[in-house]
Amino acid sequence: MVQLGFVIDHGRCIGCHACTVACKSENEVPLGDFRTWVKYTEEGEFPSVKRNFAVLRCNQCSEPPCVDICPVNALEKREKDGIVDIDYSVCIGCKGCMQACPYDALYINEDTGTAEKCHFCAHRTEVGLAPACAVVCPTEAIIPGDFDDPNSAVSILRDGGDLSARKPEAGTKPNVLYREVAEGGINPLTTNPTGGYIWANQGAQPQYEAEAFRAQEEQTKSRTTYDVEHPPMWGSKVSAYLFTKSIAAGVFLAAIPAMATAENPWTLSGPAAWVAPLAGLLFLLVTTALLILDLKRPERFYLILTRPNWKSWLAKGSIVLMAYGGLITAWFAIGVFGLELNSNVAMGLTIATGIAAALTACYTAWLFAQAKGRVLWMRRSMTIHLIVQAFVAGSALLVLLNTFLDLNSTTLRIGLFASLILHLVLSLTEDKFPPEGREEEFARAVALVKRGPFASRHRHLGMMLGVMITFLLLIIPGAPWLWSLAAIPVLFGLFVEEDVLVRAGQALPIS
Repeated sequence: MVQLGFVIDHGRCIGCHACTVACKSENEVPLGDFRTWVKYTEEGEFPSVKRNFAVLRCNQCSEPPCVDICPVNALEKREKDGIVDIDYSVCIGCKGCMQACPYDALYINEDTGTAEKCHFCAHRTEVGLAPACAVVCPTEAIIPGDFDDPNSAVSILRDGGDLSARKPEAGTKPNVLYREVAEGGINPLTTNPTGGYIWANQGAQPQYEAEAFRAQEEQTKSRTTYDVEHPPMWGSKVSAYLFTKSIAAGVFLAAIPAMATAENPWTLSGPAAWVAPLAGLLFLLVTTALLILDLKRPERFYLILTRPNWKSWLAKGSIVLMAYGGLITAWFAIGVFGLELNSNVAMGLTIATGIAAALTACYTAWLFAQAKGRVLWMRRSMTIHLIVQAFVAGSALLVLLNTFLDLNSTTLRIGLFASLILHLVLSLTEDKFPPEGREEEFARAVALVKRGPFASRHRHLGMMLGVMITFLLLIIPGAPWLWSLAAIPVLFGLFVEEDVLVRAGQALPIS
């Protein structure tokens, strides 16, 4: 076996950026993007200040999460040399690989709409040449080699000990190791950039606000004084996708108690028989549209179905959405044409659709678990929380529409009330469910939501407006119009919570 990788000797590195320039020239890397870059950190106070350098790039991981999350098999771990490479001809620009990478190693080429990264200069390696960055380094600080060859320079250095790796706790088994590197260079949570940069933009606003909050909360060992920008890649479309998917799945989940207690069990009657499934279907179509529109190459979305990667929850989630869409369409047809189902058939169809709805609501938690770069999304309670949020959203929509549906209002109110209590409990205890081995990083991310720059939106809009005010409206007796009104702050608060999750999850630096 061959596993190519690097040892980077920072006892030799002079921070000259020759590796960055050579990489950009050799691989035609666009302006503003980087496959390898040099991060500057400083320790001490004037006049006793020490500057440190860290050369950062793809780690050619032995367990690459970017490969697992890619829904179309555009990324692969090459068997012949261990390089993690990208097939640009099939990449759909979903940006999932960028969220999966704990090292900020990938970027989107805006000209082609596809993901790119360091591929160890594979075109050079295949003809026996070293990567451009290693060739151009004036101090030979970048040492390429085969970690599976015990006689190679990189193996000898590794076996000699005293080498460091970036985020080994992420479980990726990186194949870029560092000698005499400052901790701030490879652990972004031990340094802070808010003292000011040299020769570079400070970074995206949410990330700067998160770092400013972190600077107030903790004393870091060093200051980041130069780094490249890594802006958040998922934004309002992903927030809206989470919200509309919650409604789409929740409409049926929230209708199940009403179906179970109906005069004809496991069926809906009257306008609810077709309006409720139609609402679910419409929001599912909006969800699908948002997913496609967020792709950098939306015209290639069909590749998720024609060449799926069955390890990816982006691919498996697409099948879940299709299955739920088919079942909810069947319910719509049954309602429109007034078909009567045998009680056993109706119960079986209800159970099947309920399972599909629950999977539609929660599969994103399993997708987020594959996003090893975004530790806030890896919360172990995420699966049950997404199902609860879907029930909240579906109940709120049915309460809002119940003037036309004529469902049992007491059943709907109890369902909304109970799901809101669960939502509140899970929100208040989310810091108790960190991903294993990432507890410290997770605590910092949760702090952004509990006390940091996202706290006001979370507390005042998500919790106070979306939960507490709704409780008050729901307990007022004999006022159906107030109960319908209660659905509005619930839905607004839920959207705020989904948006906070997406944005706070990308706010902390990972490189």
